Amino acid sequence: MPAYLHPGVYLEEVGGGAKPVDAVATSVTAFVGDAKRGPIGAPTLIHSMGEYEAVYGSLASATDAMGLAAGMFYQNGGKDAYIVRAADPASANTQPASLDLEGEAAAKPLTVLAANEGAWGNDVYVRIKKANATDQSFTLDVGHLTTRGATAVFQPDESFGGLTMNDRDPNYAVRLVNASSRLVRLRLNDVSAALQAATLTGGGVSKADNFFSTAITADKTLTINLNGLGARTVSITAASLALKGTNNQSDGQAVATAIQAAVQAIAPTQDPYKSFTATYNLGATTGSFVLTSPKSASASVVVSDSGTDPTTLAKILLLDPASSTASPGTAKIVPKAFPTGNVEAAPLTGGKAGPANQANYRAMFALLKKVRDISILVLPGQAQAADGSGNFAVAEAISHCNEVGNRMLIIDPPAGVELTTAAAVDGLQLPTSNYSALYYPWVRIPNPFFNADTNATAPRTLTVAPSAFAAAMWSRTDARRGVWKAPAGVEAQLVGVAGLEFEVGDGEQDQLNPLGINCFRKLPSFGAVIWGARTLATRADPPWRYVPVRRTAIMIEQSIDNGIQWAVFEPNDYRLWSSLRVNVGAFMDSLFRAGAFQGEKASDAYFVRCGLGDTMTQDDIDRGQVVVVVGFAPLKPAEFVIVRIQQALQQ
Repeated sequence: MPAYLHPGVYLEEVGGGAKPVDAVATSVTAFVGDAKRGPIGAPTLIHSMGEYEAVYGSLASATDAMGLAAGMFYQNGGKDAYIVRAADPASANTQPASLDLEGEAAAKPLTVLAANEGAWGNDVYVRIKKANATDQSFTLDVGHLTTRGATAVFQPDESFGGLTMNDRDPNYAVRLVNASSRLVRLRLNDVSAALQAATLTGGGVSKADNFFSTAITADKTLTINLNGLGARTVSITAASLALKGTNNQSDGQAVATAIQAAVQAIAPTQDPYKSFTATYNLGATTGSFVLTSPKSASASVVVSDSGTDPTTLAKILLLDPASSTASPGTAKIVPKAFPTGNVEAAPLTGGKAGPANQANYRAMFALLKKVRDISILVLPGQAQAADGSGNFAVAEAISHCNEVGNRMLIIDPPAGVELTTAAAVDGLQLPTSNYSALYYPWVRIPNPFFNADTNATAPRTLTVAPSAFAAAMWSRTDARRGVWKAPAGVEAQLVGVAGLEFEVGDGEQDQLNPLGINCFRKLPSFGAVIWGARTLATRADPPWRYVPVRRTAIMIEQSIDNGIQWAVFEPNDYRLWSSLRVNVGAFMDSLFRAGAFQGEKASDAYFVRCGLGDTMTQDDIDRGQVVVVVGFAPLKPAEFVIVRIQQALQQ
């Protein structure tokens, strides 16, 4: 409570007590399976096929199950999805493609690696370009080969210009490429043997014996930058130089020694300052100063010029940028330009990825426990086995869904297996979890790799798994009608379908529907549609027979779970119980008004109870428990629309 210490008017803001419960997302899909490329075992959220292709590559082949699933998902109205690439990161058969770049010295300074593991990296080509042989900067082009006529030529996809090997430069190759490229990463190799000391050689100053004594008559400063560590200004005291004016070599060396001592004094025990040297070399007609920094990958010596004033020390000693010549320590570790010819690039090699095993899938599903907004799981390329031996990925996914309780798995039947009888379905040994659903049959789509001119022998259609179509329809129906609407019926028309692997008639569905097999069917005037909305718990757990009932319950549970976290550690009395009834009741009422429940009035559709003697005993309260009971009357789909026609006899 605030303290009221003097008479007056006190303005205070008081909370209204409303803590609304918001409905959670119901159609975020996770695709877990093999992909052409992309990070292994790392859930990546995407929102479109374009985003998928940017990370995981465009459709690779007719057997690219993940690429085909993503394409069908977005083509049929899917929205948000996590992609989890499955592979065995510990396998010797899993590594990125790579290429060692030759340097100006014997050492190979850089290795170019594909951005992630897989054979896709073997199709990546790189090229190094330089303005001239002595240029200390270079351009890295990354791309692929394309055919022009009968000639293979290099087509850049990414280009990084002005790269340097100076790790203190903003254009340092390793840092810039690794932060920007979607295709490659650079790795710096051990280049210590090829490093050079960086030097700055000044222009030729006068050889006159009295040059220094007449030019340096007052105290001077020199601004110097070593190894890119930043500009530091040192002072040279004219009196301490004790210039004789009769020996150019000794006077010049005295100036050099004073510069060296002043720079070393910046950090007497740390490189590059402690190892910095300055010398004066007298030639036949002129002398020159040489400033040297120790060997370093980022070595450079820079003297700042103060402008046009000829009396500055940099101008007097001709160490200003216009008069001096720099040789950086990275001079011999810059990659060589390569190669020439039509291709003008070299490929990365050695990329491969081993298939994921059961332990890998278990680890990936453990990661997905922390991604709470996922509500649908799809396993591209992991269909149930036709011989009843199961599928380890499906088994791990079912275990995961049962454990977290907030998502459902859409299972694919085996390809090429026609299900017409209950015995055929029983032979698949399908799970009976109410967190799973199965759609049948597989779907024929136009083959994106067929081309009448260049690939006329390719089949005109491909057969793809039905799970991605179903996931898209769940997402599309949720957005249009709500999670309580069965994702089936004439509204659930499949897009991009050329046909079905097997035609399902009334007789076949009579056998399949009671077993929870949701069929794709072709209906006159409507095309291919989803004609089923059951879970695989149809017989084992009848209350959760229908997909929309199971998913509505998940949505309510997760929404309330998120919406009443504020109640933890609140005083457990009638005020808390009332607030919970009000807030949860308001949420349930909003669903009732949206048409999510049965019942003509709210009291028939749902209830929310919380109170001593109703949902709790005093013993519950003493144990720190507050119990809220929420009930609802779910909408169940009208699977069987029965029209009874009676002939009315004339009275």
